[in-house]
Amino acid sequence: MALPLLVPAILALAPPSPPALVPVLPTQKALDLLKEGKVDAALAQLDEAIARDPKDIQPFWIKAQVHRELAKQTKGWASAWHKECAEESAESLLDLGPDRNAISQAMSFLQHLRDDERPVPPEPTAAALKAFDEGEAAFGKEDWTSARTGYAKALKESPAFAKAALYLGDTWFAEKRMEEAIPWFRRAAELDPSDPRAWRFLADAETALGRKKEAEATMIAAIRVFPANRASWQPLSWRRTSEGRPMARLAFKPGVVVGWDRNGKQTISLASSEDPQATAIWLVLASAVLDTITVSGDTAGSGDLPELKTRFQQERFYWNLALKAYREACAQAKTEPRDRILKQFLAFQQEGQLDAALFLLRYREAFRPDYEAWVKANPGAIERFINRYNLRP
Repeated sequence: MALPLLVPAILALAPPSPPALVPVLPTQKALDLLKEGKVDAALAQLDEAIARDPKDIQPFWIKAQVHRELAKQTKGWASAWHKECAEESAESLLDLGPDRNAISQAMSFLQHLRDDERPVPPEPTAAALKAFDEGEAAFGKEDWTSARTGYAKALKESPAFAKAALYLGDTWFAEKRMEEAIPWFRRAAELDPSDPRAWRFLADAETALGRKKEAEATMIAAIRVFPANRASWQPLSWRRTSEGRPMARLAFKPGVVVGWDRNGKQTISLASSEDPQATAIWLVLASAVLDTITVSGDTAGSGDLPELKTRFQQERFYWNLALKAYREACAQAKTEPRDRILKQFLAFQQEGQLDAALFLLRYREAFRPDYEAWVKANPGAIERFINRYNLRP
């Protein structure tokens, strides 16, 4: 696949803090291939570099950037898939630790990767931005009092300026005055609920005060607001890992592969599988997974096809159809389900948790109306699902 617009964006990025010894060859080959627009070959070289040294942060970081740029240059399922690949690479950086610079950059990457799916906050006034910059300058000098003055002035000029409230709380946090920090973090979360930082900072302050239950509830609240953002899931994952109950990743890898031919035309193919029953079922799921189905609000159901008015209703319909077919195919072949993803979703379906699984582990912003209605009708369902399966996207 040749995507020339990708190259300048990737080559302008400096990988974070490389370790002293790095297997340079595959990574350098990948960069050379990117210059030539040979993205698939470059990704293969990055995978080779990761296989040689799984603790080298550079190939993970470059791979995340490549997939982010591909997500920008593609649409529909292809864009969503590249975002997931970018997230997987960024989360691998978080697992490598203890490089704080890499962790900080990876969290920022995850936080902003889905900015285009979040509501756009109101623009602060020029006066608010000027006051905010004054607060930033003072914060950089650790002049917490002056920083608070700047952020408070910015917030007064633009009362919906969530970032000013967040950073004002951070001045108190820097002084380890958590009781003073918490109201500002909470206000920032109220002003911009889809920003995972506000919830994370609030949970950190609650944790520092020994309020573990409140902190975990705050982390789950962040997930409830925006399930698609991996930065909302990460604090809960870190907490549970520290408590000896690490969360497992779904690591969704469908049996449908999207690619491009030499002419740049998108192609769809099936991944190789040792489960012939699963291979057939992924064909049924292709319409749902690849976003090729369309929503028609005035379409009446016909025959066995029910009336499907929303994107989520259609997605659920195809999953139920495919899982039923998979279960029957396995029974007819007298084999147990072996496809990892289909087997997991069979369990969700059989336990009445398919809706929760799709909303939390496969969330798309097109699901928003159905998701909000489901949350309202099922209080506590998110906590129950997370506690039951201890899974994350």
